[in-house]
Amino acid sequence: MDHSGLFNGLLINLLVILIMILLTSFYHLSRQRVYKVQINFLPVYLISTFLIFLSLLVSVKVEEGFFYDLRFIPFLLGGIYGGRKMLPLLAITMIAVRLPFMGHGFIITVVITIISTIAIYYLTPKLSGKAWVKRVYWFTFYSFGYSVLGLLLPSIFFGFNDYSAFLIYSATLTGSTFFVFYLCEMIRTIYILQLEAIKYEKMQVVSQLAASMSHEVRNPLTTVKGFLQLINENPADAPANTELSKIAVSEIDRATDVINQYLNFAKPHPDREVDVDVTMEIRHTQEIIKPLAVNKGISVAAELLHQHSIKGDPNKLQQVLINVMKNGIEAMESGGALEICSYEEEGLLNIIIKDNGIGMTKEQITRLGEPYYSLKGKNGTGLGMMTVFQLVDGMNGTVRVVSKKKKGTSITLSFPISYRDYGKETKVM
Repeated sequence: MDHSGLFNGLLINLLVILIMILLTSFYHLSRQRVYKVQINFLPVYLISTFLIFLSLLVSVKVEEGFFYDLRFIPFLLGGIYGGRKMLPLLAITMIAVRLPFMGHGFIITVVITIISTIAIYYLTPKLSGKAWVKRVYWFTFYSFGYSVLGLLLPSIFFGFNDYSAFLIYSATLTGSTFFVFYLCEMIRTIYILQLEAIKYEKMQVVSQLAASMSHEVRNPLTTVKGFLQLINENPADAPANTELSKIAVSEIDRATDVINQYLNFAKPHPDREVDVDVTMEIRHTQEIIKPLAVNKGISVAAELLHQHSIKGDPNKLQQVLINVMKNGIEAMESGGALEICSYEEEGLLNIIIKDNGIGMTKEQITRLGEPYYSLKGKNGTGLGMMTVFQLVDGMNGTVRVVSKKKKGTSITLSFPISYRDYGKETKVM
């Protein structure tokens, strides 16, 4: 027979297997999050069966009833990564797809498949604790043993003596197995590293938030404790105690506010989704922050060019608006103007909040919304903007920040419109 044709056919078979493995790996790695290394039972079985079938389709006929291909590789892949319970099922599949071609090779397939299934079933658990390189060597040895059986049995029982074809087949199958499993173990390592990175990221966030919360809550509680001690030492001084009580209450309110911000960050998705009147929420927020703006000599103007609603929680939208507006006011150290504009464009409701404060650098914009990163230095926790990003994302919205140092900052909040009810333009100054 044409041995070059056999080699080319086996290489085509290897290419088919590699393409399928890479496509499967690309699908899993391209997902937003990888939560586990193992793939579910059914996908592994279906992929292995598909590859076994394709391998048989591109197989090379050596003699009447004898076909050489790499179908053992997907059989081994399924048995290793799908679990031992899959081996009997794959063995039946191996025999079933070979059945239509019959011949003496079918008998050999049945015998070798049964022997391989038993060997892999009992030997594989012993490799679970070994280094991945050693596992690859053992998997390669399985393939070599399979190819040796593929020569011995036909030679003994059916007089098959094409040793050149066997050497090509054995070398290609063994080398291909090593390459395929080396690739699979490398991809598996990437999965594990990605899982570890996710765990590390979560632990970093928890650590930063815990440190921040401990600091921010401890300060007002310490103040309250001190005031209560003063009141206890001099209970007869009513005017002084009244003033101390007011300060203590304000400190407790500050601690409550910090805790609420953490809760908003931890649970950004609204408990209830209703049609939120954005115009009303902006007006209400404008009234809330007006005293703070007046104290700093800042004017607040709003121009509302829509009459639309969005889906979400009005309380959380108000929290977003308050945080952004307060940041804008605090960024203007010596007076200025805070401008609010809302309008509809291409099915989105955009809210622009613009100040002419100190502005931010590109690096600061990039880090905006990170845990424990604040432009206020030691006086800030970074929770405000972190909460903004989380809550806006929970309402299927986006945040866009444009800023120039010493020029000011413009923050655009965009949300999908719940419904369209075009009315007259409304202006609120």
